Amino acid sequence: MPRRTVLLAACMAACAIAAPAVAGATDAAHVAVEAAPPSQTLGALVDAQTMRAANSDPELRTLLGISGDGIDLSSQLTDVSPARRQVLRQAMQDNLDEMERYVAAHPVEGQDRWTLGLMRWFYDRQIEMMAPAWAPAWLPAGATTYAVDQLFSIPVMLPQFMENQHAVRDEASALAYVSRLHAIGTKLDQVRANFDLQAGQGVLPPQVALEGAASQVRALIAPPPAQSRFVLALQRKLEKTALAPARQRELLEQATAAVRDDANPGYARLLARLEQAIATQPGDRGMWALPGGDAYYDAALRWNTSTDLDAERIHRIGLAEVARIQQEMDALLRAQGMADGTVGERMAALVDDPRFLYADTDAGRAEVVADIHRALARLEPEVPKYFGRLPPAPLEVRTVAPAAQATAPGAYYLAPAMDGSRPGLYFINLGNPKVNTRWSLPTLTYHEGSPGHHFQIAIGQALADLPMMRRGLNPSAFTEGWALYAEQLVAEMGLYRDDPWGDIGRLRAELFRSVRLVVDTGLHRKRWTPEQAIAYMHAQTGMEPAEVRIEVYRYLVQPGQACSYKVGHLKMVELRERARAQLGDRFDIRAFHDLVLGNGAIPLAVLEATVDDWIAATRAAPAG
Repeated sequence: MPRRTVLLAACMAACAIAAPAVAGATDAAHVAVEAAPPSQTLGALVDAQTMRAANSDPELRTLLGISGDGIDLSSQLTDVSPARRQVLRQAMQDNLDEMERYVAAHPVEGQDRWTLGLMRWFYDRQIEMMAPAWAPAWLPAGATTYAVDQLFSIPVMLPQFMENQHAVRDEASALAYVSRLHAIGTKLDQVRANFDLQAGQGVLPPQVALEGAASQVRALIAPPPAQSRFVLALQRKLEKTALAPARQRELLEQATAAVRDDANPGYARLLARLEQAIATQPGDRGMWALPGGDAYYDAALRWNTSTDLDAERIHRIGLAEVARIQQEMDALLRAQGMADGTVGERMAALVDDPRFLYADTDAGRAEVVADIHRALARLEPEVPKYFGRLPPAPLEVRTVAPAAQATAPGAYYLAPAMDGSRPGLYFINLGNPKVNTRWSLPTLTYHEGSPGHHFQIAIGQALADLPMMRRGLNPSAFTEGWALYAEQLVAEMGLYRDDPWGDIGRLRAELFRSVRLVVDTGLHRKRWTPEQAIAYMHAQTGMEPAEVRIEVYRYLVQPGQACSYKVGHLKMVELRERARAQLGDRFDIRAFHDLVLGNGAIPLAVLEATVDDWIAATRAAPAG
């Protein structure tokens, strides 16, 4: 499972708040077309659209922690039946039309310019990706291309949603949890209907996705209902409440019945359908093999990179970056006495080099955490030289619980609570000692923590004057582009001056993201087989074959997403150097970073407009 899984899931959930997904609604397609009050600002209009959507989506309300407003959907799951498809498409268009009517009647100035750019991009790109007749009945389009996959599809994510998002504080919330367990069977039947809709138009998930999802479903329904993952999660939640033990047992019995009667049978029906599809041997092919797949992949690239770069251009950029970075790595490796073999072969040797491995002991694991803190401590005195705007929430390093290590990402970041009750959290998975080497750990820390995801996301959350979408939406090209830019920035600060192995690790991380450009476009446009993609990635990076295989299988079901990291990084470096060249002595790296982070996460074209606006304003201002 890739490190970015958790962040990506959070981003995708945040994206969904712009479009109604109403459980049981009959007229949702027209909710968004009420006329805006004459005094309403564009930001207020966007906030109203966002809250209408959030207040009509049961699972999204739970994810965002919305309660106490007279609307209680906590016992329901979000409707994803095929009938929702046209409702969602119409709602998106209605929201866009409403916004355009406002813009036609009002001047758009100041921050509203960037809000308009963000929302036009969001609505236009989503409408474009929802255009194929086989697109599933949920948003955001592109989060899960297929009705079922092994990573982020509804059947796979439902257990995590119930475990991690549905809070149980009292009897009412426990009963709502049980009601949702009863609703799982219906929701999975809706997923199966989407699966049949796609299959009827010649769209089946890759075989590896089908087999991966089927394997997870089998494991989920194998235990007796009383030992189901859903029931055990409720048990843990109830133990933290003040409910009497007898009442807790009654609630657990109700949950067991819900799993036995509804949830497990729903999963079993879906599993039977998956096994039927697996028996047809659909193969593992990219988007090029689907009806309208080329157009869909083009749209997926526009959504994930927030640019108009086409697949051929991205492929060439990837090849050029791979060659450039390997040349830098070769020089560094030779300086450290490693001159034999390709860069990939030398990096493969470093993965197993005992000099850089932490001991598979409690002391070794404690050393990993201590080294993370040391890396952050080295950063701290440099931060004021590069940033004026700082995250209001602290960053805390935590380890993934041993029980979750097998399925958790290698590392991930969780945003702080908006009410200040929880800091930003950088989780490190200590389950496999070979994953975190001494040469790779610093870069991982700067990417996931500071000045990477923590700076960007925690600062963005705190921009109280901006609409919710500006604070909560994290377009992948901006979010991942910033984190990769942060990796480079740390090197520019000089933090690897006395750590050449750490700098090699940084370059290997950048190489990995560049290889992704080649592999993703290879799979989906150049008709590469997964075996070709795996061989290329392993040869260039030296990553272990098992890790490479997981990566390539992810790209198969998330077309275009893997391209967002490097495209975003390159654009941010380009804009910084443009500003430096045009402003000369007036260029201020602190002001540049405060500008980039002070507008929230936005599409790259909108980011470019903000930087050009800043350059012009700075040049026009009196000297000094």
